[in-house]
Amino acid sequence: MRKLLLTSSALVAVASISSYAVADVSVTAEFEWAYVQQAADQTTKDGDSFATDNEVVISFSNKTDSGLTIGGKVELDVDTTNTGGGNTVNDESVLTISGGFGTFRLGQEDSMHETFGITEVDLIDEEGDGRFTNNTIASNAGEQGSTDGNKLGYVTPAMGGFKAGISVEDSGANATTDMTAMGASYTMPLAAGSLTVKYNQSTKDGATDTDTTNMGAQFSMGAMSLIVSSMTNETGTTEDQEGTGFGIKYDMGGGLTIAASATEVEDTADTSAGENEKYTSNIGEVVYTVAPGLKAKVTYTDYEYKDGGSASDDSGQITQLTLTAAF
Repeated sequence: MRKLLLTSSALVAVASISSYAVADVSVTAEFEWAYVQQAADQTTKDGDSFATDNEVVISFSNKTDSGLTIGGKVELDVDTTNTGGGNTVNDESVLTISGGFGTFRLGQEDSMHETFGITEVDLIDEEGDGRFTNNTIASNAGEQGSTDGNKLGYVTPAMGGFKAGISVEDSGANATTDMTAMGASYTMPLAAGSLTVKYNQSTKDGATDTDTTNMGAQFSMGAMSLIVSSMTNETGTTEDQEGTGFGIKYDMGGGLTIAASATEVEDTADTSAGENEKYTSNIGEVVYTVAPGLKAKVTYTDYEYKDGGSASDDSGQITQLTLTAAF
């Protein structure tokens, strides 16, 4: 009798599990190790270091009888980033509901101006950043200020190459730093390749509102891709940034790609001794696929930061060797 009861209980449990186990589950991961060598005018930044940047993504997907696709994603950053950021374990956690009407995104996910953002370093795998950590000038000509905070987002279905989206981030009942972002993209064939144009903008409330815009275009043909981009970032009378960028990437074949980018960002609202705050960088990169899922990268960045002739002025070079394993 005991054996029969256990068997019956097991059958019920299996039946119950099977009724719920209808979702497709995907687990992916990327693990990076890097050696960074920086030669800088500022002695506090001059020297060598090791870094890791490891991430695990768990995704769920289920299609209902009514035709809706329900998805969930948890993105985990399991250590500090290459730029020395904090130990944010839960990076993103979002619920998605998709259908012929488009996609709703609810939870901790990118703001819409990042979804439709474009920047010259999109063609660089491991871009370097020689700015001081306490400055506010941008390091590229892409979207600015995107967060993974809790938000509601919506993306339209593709309509003849056109897509658009909007997201609203609420900072809480008593907070005043809500952010609204929107963007759009259009992709069309051009010559023997394709052209994608993107535009986005955002407004973040605060003691002084912050307004950003970013636009650009990517042309891809065969083994070559080109990107041109521009950005603005305005915060009252304290920040008035404008930036431009250009990037190029070429697939040499045999698992080898080369890429380069150039960036210039200037803040006309932040001046000292009659000189505007300014950041420029030039990046070159070689990526080699050692084996499926394993890449070796060498990235070289030459940068210059101007803070109006003050003691914070800096220039230098960053050389980084990165090994990336994807699973």
